[in-house]
Amino acid sequence: MNIIKMKMYYVAVYDIASEKRLPKVLKTFRKYLFWIQNSVFEGELNEAQFKSLKDELKRIIKNDTDSILYFSVENRKYVTKSKMGIEKNEPVMFI
Repeated sequence: MNIIKMKMYYVAVYDIASEKRLPKVLKTFRKYLFWIQNSVFEGELNEAQFKSLKDELKRIIKNDTDSILYFSVENRKYVTKSKMGIEKNEPVMFI
């Protein structure tokens, strides 16, 4: 039986203390999510993709100095996004 893996909508926010680790973190996030603003990514991932993202980032960051926060919702239609000021990145995904 095929089980369809439900995708979740994620917003990831990070603070990386080392300039050496930061490019690796950015590269990893860009493999999975869309960059929307300094230190912020968003997008839909299934459970396996989210686990892969976290596993890759665990090998890069230092738990005692770096921070990554994940916000998730089952359906992005329940998320409202509004902005003030300039657009940091060309919109590629609309909510």
